[in-house]
Amino acid sequence: MKVFVTGVAGQLGHDVMNDLAARGYEGIGTDIAPKYSGADDGTAVTTMPYVSLDITDRDAVEKTITELKPDVVVHCAAWTAVDLAEDDDKKAKVHAINADGTQNIADACKKIDAKMVYISTDYVFDGQGTTPWQPDCKDYAPLNVYGQTKLDGELAVANTLEKYFIVRIAWVFGVNGKNFIKTMLNVGKTHDKLTVVSDQIGTPTYTLDLSRLLVDMIETDKYGYYHATNEGGYISWYDFTKKSLSRQWSLVIQSILRTDLQSHLLPQQSMVCQRQHVRLTADWTRTSLWRMDLSRSLHGRMRCTDICRRLTFRKDIEIMGQIKVQKNVGGIEGLCIIEPTVHGDNRGYFMETYNSKDMQEAGIDRVFVQDNQSCSTKGVLRGLHFQKEYPQAKLVRAVKGSVFDVAVDLRSDSKTYGKWFGVELTEENKKQFLIPEGFAHGFLVLSDVAEFCYKVTDFWHLGDESGLAWNDPAIGIEWPQLVGEYPGSADGSGYTLEDGTPINLSDKDQKWETLENTFKF
Repeated sequence: MKVFVTGVAGQLGHDVMNDLAARGYEGIGTDIAPKYSGADDGTAVTTMPYVSLDITDRDAVEKTITELKPDVVVHCAAWTAVDLAEDDDKKAKVHAINADGTQNIADACKKIDAKMVYISTDYVFDGQGTTPWQPDCKDYAPLNVYGQTKLDGELAVANTLEKYFIVRIAWVFGVNGKNFIKTMLNVGKTHDKLTVVSDQIGTPTYTLDLSRLLVDMIETDKYGYYHATNEGGYISWYDFTKKSLSRQWSLVIQSILRTDLQSHLLPQQSMVCQRQHVRLTADWTRTSLWRMDLSRSLHGRMRCTDICRRLTFRKDIEIMGQIKVQKNVGGIEGLCIIEPTVHGDNRGYFMETYNSKDMQEAGIDRVFVQDNQSCSTKGVLRGLHFQKEYPQAKLVRAVKGSVFDVAVDLRSDSKTYGKWFGVELTEENKKQFLIPEGFAHGFLVLSDVAEFCYKVTDFWHLGDESGLAWNDPAIGIEWPQLVGEYPGSADGSGYTLEDGTPINLSDKDQKWETLENTFKF
């Protein structure tokens, strides 16, 4: 899938590009700068294809999109400076970007029959009320120029296209670009006192969660309007500031009411301000807690592996008891990602790691006969392994650290023979990966230390174990953070991770044959 992403210099576009790369999709970024100008953080987006584009130039937009022919356009670019949008000399420019620019993109998408994702805002509503607005609500009442132009963008998309996702978000924060947290942190460095509104209420949204949601969406055809924020309860801008600057105890933070501001009108309540989780549609599952994600953003642990739970939107998810099962991941029959329900509070959490009844209800009829656990250090690569005469199905997870786990289809009668799929398993996301019989399996350790657990349906049989070259170019596994050139064999001596950590393989794993010469089930 080829995806064209606007606004890649901003916080959300940056993260969408990285998530596309992590899933093996072709991402092409764009912004108005001559070259990529976002955070130079060494992530995938910094080296991915980039096109300079002014979205207000109708002819340029049409030419660029029709020549690239993306399957999807994710439109993150926008004028987002709410206060400045009210200036008389800027109103026309704001409209040109948020409304006309969006219309230009929608027209180009229609011409090539591409899906479009449009990022909108809670500001299309007036912010008066105590319950969340539903995504299909048409009671628009923007209070300012920003809200009106974003609404105009929504209407441009909905009136032009059939294959669209309009996603309204609120209170976005993340590691890249500009946002409220960064503004407060910067102001706090030069001021002894801050004054922040205390009667504007909402639920913050973490860009890493949101970007994953957007990529989940484009893998489906569930078009329409959606609302997206993280869980964690409502909070005011004043209290959110105190949370963000909680370590700067010398800083005085005072509250002020919206009516006391010498400014334009602001919505009082975000569209998803809520005292408890609200299931907006049947396709939504529980989201991660913004309070946890805020802590990560402030303390510099912003990698995707740090997310415990995320916004989820999948067309093939089944919710069974205490688990969610995503079937046939990567388009490979039998591969499943299983996510347990995590019950957490200020004491910690509890979850069921395995329940045979839930598994059977999800159509997974496996009898596991043995549990195994291993511990590995960063850069260790184990695999790709399988048993020939006594094949094993595996249910694997990481209980500590992070691994990139891979399965390769070796079933000779399979439509996806030789195809691979990988998923990051971490102690935070608590995902499990079900790998049926007939697959080669292995994993790469991304954290300093990782503890890996797996259930199997048959015992280990001496002399029956075999393997597949982990770096076979015919398969083309995209191991994350891997640096090195294929030497013509499974020898790992010339490979490292991006930080210089050498790849660590057993002698046996450096001698396995390529797909062409290995065993077939």
